[in-house]
Amino acid sequence: MDVSVLRQRVHKILEPEDRETRASAFFNVFITAVILLSIAVMVLASVERLEAKYSALFSVVFFFTTIVFSIEYPLRLWSCTADPRYASPVRGRLAWAITPFALIDLLVVFPFYLNIFFGINLTGLVVLRVFRVFKLIRYSESINTITRVVRAQKDMLITAYLVLFIALISASTLMFQIENPVQPDKFTSIPATMWWGIVTLATVGYGDIVPVTAAGKILGGFIILIGIGIFALPAGILASGFTQELQKKMAKARSGHPGSGGGVYLCPHCKSEIHESELWRRQ
Repeated sequence: MDVSVLRQRVHKILEPEDRETRASAFFNVFITAVILLSIAVMVLASVERLEAKYSALFSVVFFFTTIVFSIEYPLRLWSCTADPRYASPVRGRLAWAITPFALIDLLVVFPFYLNIFFGINLTGLVVLRVFRVFKLIRYSESINTITRVVRAQKDMLITAYLVLFIALISASTLMFQIENPVQPDKFTSIPATMWWGIVTLATVGYGDIVPVTAAGKILGGFIILIGIGIFALPAGILASGFTQELQKKMAKARSGHPGSGGGVYLCPHCKSEIHESELWRRQ
């Protein structure tokens, strides 16, 4: 078999574009199961009792999942040139290697081989195993939908969080000026007061730092009321984004139906407007 043809087939299995084949669907299920297994082992191994009893099993599973990811990454690097965006054998692969998903794939296996080839203790880099969670993004359509919504609404989200940051700075500065003379051990500085500002704006209220003066309590009450509205902004923006994304999916699904299109027609009987995508319903 020609190498270019084989590369194209591998790429379609690893990165299905339009429709999933049986091989790509099987691969997605398999790699997702491996990711979930790896995450489960990472979580369970943090329990000392389980680690002492099943340490050998955990090591075997971790070794197996790492080998699977170690095979997956070179295959993606080798086959990425089948994508026109990374067609160049050298520059294309370098461009692919710095994409977010490729960096996550590399960080997943990086600590393991760093320990093997360079003798660097894995303990300090065990935190990098958490990147295996992010590998699920590639294989979950639901998570990909969230990613698309956040990307589409990023400007409005940035504005909302900028407003939140301004409110946090203002509230923390005012509360520091009011409470510091009375509680210098609690409200030691504006950065320290920002912890109070965050939990108050979020209406969490841990109670570890609280105002005791009348002015501080009044200010705290206003901050809580403001926080309810400010924290609702990102939720509303994301809800609107999900609605738009759902409408796009529905429109795309209808566009594949016979008789679909984007034109508007006038019904000869009732004189109502009918979109071309709805003509098939009237037949």
